Amino acid sequence: MQQGVTLLIVVVILTALFSVGVGVFNVVFVQLLISGEARNSFIAFYAADHGIERTLYRDRQLDQISDGATETITLPSEGCYQMTAAKTSTVTIEVVGQYPCSGDLSRAVKRAFRVTY
Repeated sequence: MQQGVTLLIVVVILTALFSVGVGVFNVVFVQLLISGEARNSFIAFYAADHGIERTLYRDRQLDQISDGATETITLPSEGCYQMTAAKTSTVTIEVVGQYPCSGDLSRAVKRAFRVTY
């Protein structure tokens, strides 16, 4: 009788420890996924920032951007951006940064800037 109770207590304790272990694993796994998405988001953000700065310089200093201009650039950081420009009475430049730029794009992260002047 006493061995049966001891076995029951051991099973209950092991179940509780297993539940706590699964809960801790779940929290750690989700945090790892979030940190990976944050890294991708930063790369996409900086690709868009690079693109908007480069395009503004080329338009305002070098006058190289024409109405309807588009370009897609891949950066050494493996991020990329696509720029579109519209010049009417105002200039509107939109740059969309993305990471990753090839492979599995189902989890690609995009960040964008739009400038009008």
